Amino acid sequence: MEIHFNTLKRIIYLFLYKNCYEILLLAFLLHLYGSVFYRNIDFYGFYVQIINLLFVYFAATNTFFHRKNSISFLFKPVILITLICNFGILFFDDINTLKYVKEVSYLFFLLITIYNTGSFLIKPHRIDKALISASIVGYLLLIEIAVQLFILFFFIEGKSILSHIDTRSITNTYIDIVYFCTVTATSIGFGDILPLNNSAKMITSLLGLSGQFYLVIIMSIMISKFTSKRVS
Repeated sequence: MEIHFNTLKRIIYLFLYKNCYEILLLAFLLHLYGSVFYRNIDFYGFYVQIINLLFVYFAATNTFFHRKNSISFLFKPVILITLICNFGILFFDDINTLKYVKEVSYLFFLLITIYNTGSFLIKPHRIDKALISASIVGYLLLIEIAVQLFILFFFIEGKSILSHIDTRSITNTYIDIVYFCTVTATSIGFGDILPLNNSAKMITSLLGLSGQFYLVIIMSIMISKFTSKRVS
C-alpha cells in the first residue's frame, strides 16, 4: 500500500514538474476569461472566481517550487497574506482596508510571477511546449497586472477611471476591465471604453507599449532559440 502511495506521489510530482507552465496558462485563462462559461455573474464572481484565484496561486507556486530560485523566500509571505485576505473577504467584505491589502498583495504576487516567468524564458533551453506556454503566460500576465492596477484605481477613484463600464457589481466591472485591457494589449482598440483620468491614460499607454514590446521580444527569443538549435 505504501509503495502504491509513493508511486502515485511520484506520478503527480512528475506531472506538475513537466507541465507547470501549461497549468499556469490554464489558470490565467480561467481567471481572466472564465466568465464566458457562466450566465449567473453573481455566482461566478463570488464563488468561481475565488476558486480560479486559488488555482492561479497554486499554479504560480508550482513554477517557483520547481525552479527553486532565491525569490521564493519573498514569495512565501506574499502568497500567505493574499490567501488570508481572500478567505477573510468572504466574511468581512465590508472592510475596505482588507480589500486594499488583498488587491495590493495580489499585484505584488503578479509582479513576482512575471519576473519568474521572464527568467525562465531567457534561460538557455530548446523550444518546447513549456517555453511556448510560458511565453503566452507572460502576455496574459501583462493583461492581468493592468487589470489589477485598474481595479485598485477603481476602488480608490470610483467610476472616474474608465467610461462605459458596468458598475452594477465588482464582477461586472472586472469583466469590462479585462475586456478593455485585452483589446488594448492586442492593439485592437475598439474605442467603446476609454480612459478618463491621467492614471487610467498612463496605465493604458504603458499596457499598449508593453504588449507590443513583449511580442517583439518574445519573437526574438523564439528565433534565437530556434536558430541556435539548428546550428547545434
